[in-house]
Parts: sequence; structure tokens; C-alpha cells
Amino acid sequence: MKEKRKEFNHKKEEIYAKSKRKKGKDKFPGKAPIPQENLDKHQYSDKINPKGYKSKYAQKLAQKREKEREIAHETAARTELLLGDEAGFLEPDSDDEFTGKVTQKQIRKCVDVESADKGFDLNLPQFGPYTLDYTRNGRFLALGGRKGHVAAIDWLDKKLVTEINVQESVHDIKWLHSENMFAVAQKKWTYIYDNQGIELHCLKALDHVIKMEFLPYHFLLAASVSPLLFQPFH
Repeated sequence: MKEKRKEFNHKKEEIYAKSKRKKGKDKFPGKAPIPQENLDKHQYSDKINPKGYKSKYAQKLAQKREKEREIAHETAARTELLLGDEAGFLEPDSDDEFTGKVTQKQIRKCVDVESADKGFDLNLPQFGPYTLDYTRNGRFLALGGRKGHVAAIDWLDKKLVTEINVQESVHDIKWLHSENMFAVAQKKWTYIYDNQGIELHCLKALDHVIKMEFLPYHFLLAASVSPLLFQPFH
């Protein structure tokens, strides 16, 4: 047993020595350099001069804010590498052409077959005007008509997920953290429904809402109400 332990300890020391040799020195110590162009691009605020403040306490606070500002700018410049995709746009043939007049039919004729198949028409003249919202993955579409019509559609398969009439005016509709729940800003209060059209909750704190926005990373539903007040709810 003693001989086996000695062999085991000897092998352990050899493995540790080999791993130590492999590590060696870092060829590129410290943070990776950032091009000056990227730093200048993300300089969205002016520098703070601590000497412009009289008291020492205010100067310390100014120095702290300046450090935080520099860190924020540097972080924004570094994370720009992660934004590989750019938003699509229409490029006109001439400067005089207005892209807002381009119709969906014209776009379908110019794009490939796979992209053209993604287009669809919805003719809903009875309960409009409508407000709509897509899920984060872009697959499900929620519709809310001013006259109470609420529907959820899987537009990729062109299938109706749910359809109800809330019997009162609908001002806005928003998907929440997944396609299983959505919020509807109705005439008086805000309601939460599931993907089967069943009412889950009534948010009486959010009354007379005219516009909503769901922040998925904060798990926060923000709303703008008719007296022009901002009400966050989480």
C-alpha cells in the first residue's frame, strides 16, 4: 500500500509540474485595447471637471461620477463587437424616392421566395383600429381591437392561438416574458390573459392605460396612463 501511495503522489507531482509549465506567462496581459474610433463613437456625455466644484465632498462625488462615466463608455465600446447584426432598411434608387410609399406587394416581388412566403394579409375592418405586438422571437402576434377584439396568432404556421372579445375598448396589448401570457390595457384596468384567453389577473393599479411596454430583463411592465402619469408595475 505504501508503495502505491508513493507512486500516486509521484504521478500527482508530475501532472502538477506539467500543468504549471503549460500555463507559463500571458502573452497579452491586461485588457484588450479598444480602437479610438469606437471610444469616440460612444462618448455620449461630456467630461466632468471636479475643479468646478467648491467643496471637497462635491469634488469627490464628481471624481466618482467621472470614473463611472469612463467605465460606461469603455464597456459600451467593448460590447459593440457583440452587435453583429444591423437592422434592415430599404434603399431607394434615387434620393427623391420616398420608401414609405413602397407597398408589401412590391417588396414580395423583389425578395427571395422564402422571405416572400413570410408575408401575410389580415383584413379586420369590423373591430378596429388595432394595436399589435410580437413576441421576442418574432413568432407570435397579439392583436387588440379598439372595440374589444383580442386575438393571438402563430403567424409562422398561420394558426389562430386564441380569440376573445373583452366587451370593452382595448387601448394596448403586450406580450410578457413568454408567449404564454399577455397584458391587455382595457377601458378601465389592465388584465393579464394566458394563451388560451383565460383571465389570470387584474391590475387595478394600472388604470386608464393608453400605452404599455414590457421590459423582459427587468421583469417590469411600464405603462403610460391618460392623465400623462408614468406607472411601473412589477
